[in-house]
Amino acid sequence: MRKKIALYFIFVLLFVAGKLGFMSFHSEIFGAYSWSDWLDALWHGLPHDLTCAGYVMALPFLLELVRAWIDGRWHTLFMRGYLRVIVVLVLLNYLADLVLYGAWGFRLDGTVMVYLLDNPMEALGQGTPLQWAVGLVALAMLSVVITWPLLRMYQDRGFEADRRSFRAKIGYSFVSLLVCGLVFVAIRGGITTSTMNIGRVYFSTEMPLNHAATNPLFSFCSTLGKQKRFDKQYRFMKDEEATMALEQLRESLVQPDSVRTSAPVKLLTNERPNILLVILEGFSGAASRVLHPEISAPSYMPNLDNLYAEGVGFTNFYANSFRTDRGVASVLASYPGQPNNSVMKDQKKCNNLQYLSKRLKENDYQLKFIHGGDVNFTNMKGFLTAGGFTEIVGDTDFPVSDRLSKWGVPDHIMFDYLYEDIVNEQSDAPFFKCMLTLSSHEPFDVEYHHYDDPYCNSVAYTDSCLGSFVDKLKQTPQWDNLLVIFVPDHCFARYPETINNHEAMRYHIPMVWGGGAVQHPLVVETLGQQTDLSATLLGQMGIAHDDFNFSKDMFDASVPHYAFYSFSDGFGFLTEECRYIQDNANDGCPLSGSQDPQGTAELWGKAYLQKLYDDLQSR
Repeated sequence: MRKKIALYFIFVLLFVAGKLGFMSFHSEIFGAYSWSDWLDALWHGLPHDLTCAGYVMALPFLLELVRAWIDGRWHTLFMRGYLRVIVVLVLLNYLADLVLYGAWGFRLDGTVMVYLLDNPMEALGQGTPLQWAVGLVALAMLSVVITWPLLRMYQDRGFEADRRSFRAKIGYSFVSLLVCGLVFVAIRGGITTSTMNIGRVYFSTEMPLNHAATNPLFSFCSTLGKQKRFDKQYRFMKDEEATMALEQLRESLVQPDSVRTSAPVKLLTNERPNILLVILEGFSGAASRVLHPEISAPSYMPNLDNLYAEGVGFTNFYANSFRTDRGVASVLASYPGQPNNSVMKDQKKCNNLQYLSKRLKENDYQLKFIHGGDVNFTNMKGFLTAGGFTEIVGDTDFPVSDRLSKWGVPDHIMFDYLYEDIVNEQSDAPFFKCMLTLSSHEPFDVEYHHYDDPYCNSVAYTDSCLGSFVDKLKQTPQWDNLLVIFVPDHCFARYPETINNHEAMRYHIPMVWGGGAVQHPLVVETLGQQTDLSATLLGQMGIAHDDFNFSKDMFDASVPHYAFYSFSDGFGFLTEECRYIQDNANDGCPLSGSQDPQGTAELWGKAYLQKLYDDLQSR
């Protein structure tokens, strides 16, 4: 057992040395950074190295359970063969990563297998023949240098008899199980709700330093089973037909010239207010009496409903998908949720999205993201870092005594923190702060007991925290130049209980803009979706957003207004006149709630989804 524990840490050291070699090899990139930056990359990347060492040593540690009862020569022979193979595989991974990084600009991941299977010569052609030749020679030499001392730990001494007593075997089995449990914790990345992911080691706004912290073995293995050719999925028509369908959509839904030339809507008192975006966990429009008076009596979100009368309230607004990772990506990165994929979990694609936060940062805004839960969950930290956030606050930034729920810090504490953070803001630059709430997430364990339905009760609790927060903030001078935007990440799947997962009402959500920076109250009935927030807000601020190709300014009459949402292997597409909902497992059969007599929503929805997956493949 001692030998295997030693091997575990030897592999950790090899991974750390590999990162030093990676940065040295690409000195044209990393030579611009200081030694402290290099050390930061090694330190923050250590969780990946601990996890990968756990993967490498998992089988040997498990075999200790067998060895406790059946000792002998077989174990030595296995370890000698295993070490030879695993060292070569690890070195091959690092060689491919070294050669390909310069051409690809990201650490080795499962993409290489897609290209090797599809076009091996193109994949290997990313490096020069000389680079591959030198690399293979270096691999052979290093494998000998590294393997030789490791094999000496397992010298073949012939037959080894098992002389341990039954009691000793029981004790050894117990120790082996304990060590295997610790290795499992290392592989998982700790005991928090999130498992190890690529974004866990991201620590800098300089993406090359985040790449340096990433272990290429982890990057490759964690993405290997997730690789998909997105441009081969959801093929409903030829590419040119999809392009024509979306052009028809634009021509059919834009307003006439007389409307398009009218004066643009101005909502803000100035174009550079401080901005607070609060993403509300699971707030369904069905729980709002403003949006659905036929269902909610009383309203479970009265404070948010009251803001509809004070600020700018959007009554025909839809979530793009059904989970937090997809909803946050739709809101912050203007990227629609996909039926069978989460773009947030794919760090390479996260690095190439169009972020509202990054555009604001380019216009001198200071960014901060606040969440009472685990910011590493579903690779959120990597996503936020790619979006330009320089400050990311999570559950570990609060004392253990504040983490009172399964998911972390409850919303009343988080809104208090947010209030103090705003009133004590010292920077002269405008700020963009984003907070994601969590208390209205299952299992809805809140210290608030006003309603029997646990979901509705949790929404009412968060709404009460929201109301107190707004009331206090109104009494401060910061309110006058503040734009506060409240928008959910998604709806709760089972409210009301009779609703089907695919129905449009399941995705109907509130969105309200408030704060002293809002000129006057306004009810907006224009049809929109979460991805439209970026273009709508940037349009009000006079900031360019033409490159946000999935975001539409809801006050721009020259663009079509519609809503798209996805659920597991299905989608819905809504316009003011028609709607089409489809489960792709039963292509060609519209689901209940579809109202599409002319077939236009079906055509547009399929073209939209097809083009979305083309875009996803290209990122």
